[in-house]
Amino acid sequence: MATLQMYMDRSRIDNMFTSEVYGEVWGNEFGVDNSVGKIRKILIHRPGEELKQLAEGSYEEEAGARILKSRDGKRIRNYFKSHKLPDIGLMQEQHDRMAEILRNNGIEIFYLEDPSYYWTNLTFTRDVALMLPKGVVLTRFAMYFHQGDTCITQKFMAEQGIPIIGAIQGRGTVEGGSFSMLDAHTAIVGRSVRINDAGIEQLRTLLSYQDIELIVVDMPAYYIHLDEAFLPVDKEKILVSTFILPHWFLKMLKERGYQLIETDMEDPMLTNNCLALEPGKVLFSASGVKTRKNLEKAGVETIPVDISEINRLGGGIHCSTLPLWRMPVS
Repeated sequence: MATLQMYMDRSRIDNMFTSEVYGEVWGNEFGVDNSVGKIRKILIHRPGEELKQLAEGSYEEEAGARILKSRDGKRIRNYFKSHKLPDIGLMQEQHDRMAEILRNNGIEIFYLEDPSYYWTNLTFTRDVALMLPKGVVLTRFAMYFHQGDTCITQKFMAEQGIPIIGAIQGRGTVEGGSFSMLDAHTAIVGRSVRINDAGIEQLRTLLSYQDIELIVVDMPAYYIHLDEAFLPVDKEKILVSTFILPHWFLKMLKERGYQLIETDMEDPMLTNNCLALEPGKVLFSASGVKTRKNLEKAGVETIPVDISEINRLGGGIHCSTLPLWRMPVS
C-alpha cells in the first residue's frame, strides 16, 4: 500500500494557482489582474423595489441625508442624500443607459438580485467582492445595511462557478470600493472608517497565496473608499485626486512610471469614480466636465453618462460595477 501511495504522489498538485489543472477544473472566463484591461463580464444591480423603503425614513440634519432605520430605531438601513424621496424611475433610466453602454462595448452583463428586496444598497456591486486573478474574495462590511450582500454574492458566485478563494471574517472589514489591482503582482487598499487593520491583514494573507503585494493607503476621515480618489484609466495613466492622496503614494506611482492625471477640484464629488472599459477608454460622469477635459488632453477617451440620481445613494459609476473578467495587459 505504501508503494501505491508513493506512486500516486507523482500527480500531486503543489500549487493550485500555478497549475494548469486549475483552469481545467474552474475554466478561464473569470479573474482580474489589473484595473484597465478589456472587460468581458461585469456584475451590476438595477435599482428597484428595495428603494421604496426609503419612504419610511426621514431627513436628519446631523447626517445631511434621508435616513432609513430599522423598526426598533437601532440600526441604519440606508441613506439618501436629499430631503426628497429618490426618483426610482430616473435612477433606473440612468442605470439602463449605463448598462446599454457596457453592452455596446462587448461586455456581458450579470445582475445581482435579492428576492427578498430587504437589503437596500445592492446598487453598489463594487463593494460585495474583490475579484483577483484566480477567483473572488468575499468582503465583510462594517455597516449593518450591507450585511445581507455577502450571502447574496456568495450564492451568485457559486452559481457562476467562480471559485471563492477566501472571505474577510470576524472583526475584519474590507469593501471593494477601496481595493484596486494595480498590476498582476500589486494591489492597493485604502484604510478608512470602513476598512480596518484586521481586514487588511486577512486580505494581505489571501493575496500572498497568489504572490500579490498589498500597498496600504490611509484615506482622510471624510472619505470611505479609495475609488473616491484613485482610478487607473490606461496602462500607464491614473486619475488621481492629489488633494486627497498622500504625497508618498503619489511619488511612488510616478517612480513606477505612471502618468498622473488630476481630478479638478471644481467638479462635483464622485467625478473621478469612473470605470475603465479597456485601456484608455472610460465610462465617465457627465457632470465632471473639467476633469473630462484633463483626461482627453492626456489621450484618454471618455464616454459621458448621467448618474446624478444614483449619486444621491452615495456612489458613482465605479461603485455600481464589479468586473468579473478583465483581459490581462502587457
